[in-house]
Amino acid sequence: MTNDTDRDLVGRVAKGDRAAVRLLFMRHHARVYRFVARQTGSEAMADDIANEVFLELWRQAPRFEGRSEVSTWLLGIARFKALSHLRKKSEAWID
Repeated sequence: MTNDTDRDLVGRVAKGDRAAVRLLFMRHHARVYRFVARQTGSEAMADDIANEVFLELWRQAPRFEGRSEVSTWLLGIARFKALSHLRKKSEAWID
């Protein structure tokens, strides 16, 4: 395992380092998954959203400003995505 901090890894992700994404995934996927599962009540939705969070990490890493911990940033992304999915699901139900 590497001694890189999460912030170091996000910096590497910003430069296109796929190995850094894999390390962050290994460190944080379970926590993100459990968080989303509690938010949505759906394990299937939690799995999809957790994967989307790490895709978003890949896209947004250059914009990470370090004003929070990486784990907090990832959970913020997860919360936004979970709420968006739930909103779409309720809109589809209303239609």
